[in-house]
Amino acid sequence: MNLIKSDYINEKDKELVDLFIHSQDVKKYILGINKLTKSVKKFIEVDGIIDDFSRVQRSRKKEILKIEDVPLAAIILWTATGSPLEVKQRLDEMGFKNISYKALCKYSSFDLVSPPFISDFKDNFSHNREKYLQTYDLLSDEKSKAIFTKVINFKISADYNFMEGFTNDHLGQYFDKEIVPKIKNIRFVDGGGYVGDTSEEVIKNYPDFAKIWLIEPIPENIRIAKRELASFENIEFLTCGVSNKKETLYFNEEKSFSTIYGKGTQSVAVDTIDNIINEEVDFIKLDIEGAEQDAIEGAKQTILDSHPVLAICIYHKAEDWYKIPELVLSIRDDYKIYLRHYMEGIFETVMYFIPSPK
Repeated sequence: MNLIKSDYINEKDKELVDLFIHSQDVKKYILGINKLTKSVKKFIEVDGIIDDFSRVQRSRKKEILKIEDVPLAAIILWTATGSPLEVKQRLDEMGFKNISYKALCKYSSFDLVSPPFISDFKDNFSHNREKYLQTYDLLSDEKSKAIFTKVINFKISADYNFMEGFTNDHLGQYFDKEIVPKIKNIRFVDGGGYVGDTSEEVIKNYPDFAKIWLIEPIPENIRIAKRELASFENIEFLTCGVSNKKETLYFNEEKSFSTIYGKGTQSVAVDTIDNIINEEVDFIKLDIEGAEQDAIEGAKQTILDSHPVLAICIYHKAEDWYKIPELVLSIRDDYKIYLRHYMEGIFETVMYFIPSPK
């Protein structure tokens, strides 16, 4: 494994951050409109905001522009989280000096809003490096180990060069044909079912599916999922979250990111997979905004009895990189572990647990 040192510096990014902060001669723009953009504007006076998906309008006396309206000599800070490599490539091809929001966070002293799903990584990694290395050693193929190295190096460095080669592959997520076996009459638990997008892919990949349990805590998402999947039978829609016990939690829902917390504005009923399913299952998928460990604890009996394939998102919390494999293997140690990443940015890292042949 070729992990970089914690004091890694990308000199070019550091110089561009300094230029963006201190230059009085170069025009400065932000590409993207989100809470990260607002955070930058608290500390740096910019000449405009670029958003290729809106009409020209006014926002607090700053024009919202198209990229074609920006002078080539300008420097652009981009706040994209979904397709950062595509954004960077386009700006590079057009000849703009550009930097990422993550680089600004790393090389400035501003108290900026942390990008999603990375704020806890630095301290966690420095205190638990050996546990990360233990996870690396558990991985069953070289591709998993290469992905582990690339993503961790990016988290250490905030350097998008380490993410080169990743693409936004939402259709392949959870159903990676390299590692996930073909299962006849699959019984699938869709934990964090959202509006049914994953369940739709279950149906495409396993048209002979026996049953899908779509579990989603937000009622409006359940309503949409029911509408989208109305033509299919054998789908059970459960308006709740999954955890390690039956209780009420509170859900903080924002426009871009949602997370389950102990405090919040919207109440959510949660229960265990063991309680709400209590049947044999073949596959459990969990993408539940940081509550994956609790959900695994609440599925202990199901995992023991059914030995299902597990596809668990580990990008929400730093500790999930080592605690989730520890937890699963403490329940059953007869799994092979794989890692895949399905996005240009920091989201959508999935750890697969594939039952070992008997």
